[in-house]
Amino acid sequence: MFGIAPEILTVVSIGVGIGGFVKGVTGIGLPIVAIAVMVNFMDPVTTFATLIAPILVTNFWQAATAHDWRAPFKRFWPMIICFIACLFVGAELLVVLDGSVLLTVLGVCVAVFAASNLIRPRQHPLSPAVERVAGPIAGALGGVLGGLTAIWGPPMMMLFVLLKLEKDTWVQTVGLIWFLGSVPLAIAYWNNGVLNADTIPLSLLSCVPGMIGIWIGEVVRKRIDQDTFRKVMLIALFLIGLNLIRRAIF
Repeated sequence: MFGIAPEILTVVSIGVGIGGFVKGVTGIGLPIVAIAVMVNFMDPVTTFATLIAPILVTNFWQAATAHDWRAPFKRFWPMIICFIACLFVGAELLVVLDGSVLLTVLGVCVAVFAASNLIRPRQHPLSPAVERVAGPIAGALGGVLGGLTAIWGPPMMMLFVLLKLEKDTWVQTVGLIWFLGSVPLAIAYWNNGVLNADTIPLSLLSCVPGMIGIWIGEVVRKRIDQDTFRKVMLIALFLIGLNLIRRAIF
């Protein structure tokens, strides 16, 4: 199809489909899961390029299909502004900082944070006053990290856990902020040639299994209660922390 080998379509469909399912349940995880499958059969550059369109489409879907997509923007706009601005700061720092050290430190912090909240969950959410200070800080850290490593989620996700966001609010908030971050990433990939006339067709086709996966995942999310969702999120965050450490070492 479109000059793409059937075995490549199969690999992409499996990887992006499973990643879409995980994102449908938790609001996160599509690129992490898909990359873990696809890099065993495709080169990293093609893998990253292939994921651009499904990342944009699935995040837009989760933000746009929320009951009130404007609500997370109204609440978290300082975080969003700091996040987008610091994406460019992180990209500039890429040439002078050692990203592997940052990944290791962040991975340990995320894994410890998730494990401690699983073992002894916080009883009350952060106060509005603390949120007003912590939001921009989490956004700035996420932006710098994203510019350095293309992984921006953990600092903001840790804040969302402490705020005890309701599961649907969590998903629509992550969808909106992750979509806004994906746009400059897509532009950067186009400018540096990673996303081009050869890789765009496969990237667009991969939106199909991604959306099928996310729809199935959303059905599952509707059937689990808030406490189960919190535990699933913390387990996912713990695994992300371990993956950050692995990425820094290997």
